[in-house]
Amino acid sequence: MKKTFLMLATLAVLIVAGAKPVAAYTRQQADTVGQGVEVGKVLPAFGLQGSNGKPLKSSAVKGRVVLIDFWASWCMPCRASIPHLKELYKKYQKSGFEILSVSIDQNSRAWKSAMLKEAMPWQQAIDKYEAGKDASVMMNALGIQSVPFALLLDDSGKVIAVNPAAEDIDALLKKIFNS
Repeated sequence: MKKTFLMLATLAVLIVAGAKPVAAYTRQQADTVGQGVEVGKVLPAFGLQGSNGKPLKSSAVKGRVVLIDFWASWCMPCRASIPHLKELYKKYQKSGFEILSVSIDQNSRAWKSAMLKEAMPWQQAIDKYEAGKDASVMMNALGIQSVPFALLLDDSGKVIAVNPAAEDIDALLKKIFNS
């Protein structure tokens, strides 16, 4: 009994001691995600390739509250969030809400296949990679390090929220559209 207690106590100390560096790393990593984006600042103008192959500029969503959703066909958490995005889109689209999904796929066939399979009714675009870079052009410019990642913009293009949780998006949209 005494040996079991000592082993459990030792194990607990090791777990707690090991958890502190992991927690610090996670907080540090979270602090740098989206470091090029600030709440209250206007998102810089951008240009992407739309799903129809034509250029898609930031002006295409100007005047609407926009959720820019960075995702990839291979990102399962990204794909899992799509049903919730569909609900938001259906609920707020007529009030002036738009979603712009920006894929960071390097394989445009995989992107188009996932886009068709998920049947997302909002605007779709794909971001390009620069030679020798680990992230897409827009993600590099905004300091975004991983997907899924989202930005919520007001109708003037100002950032309202950086990578908000699903429930926070709901609350913000309810507040904006008074519903």
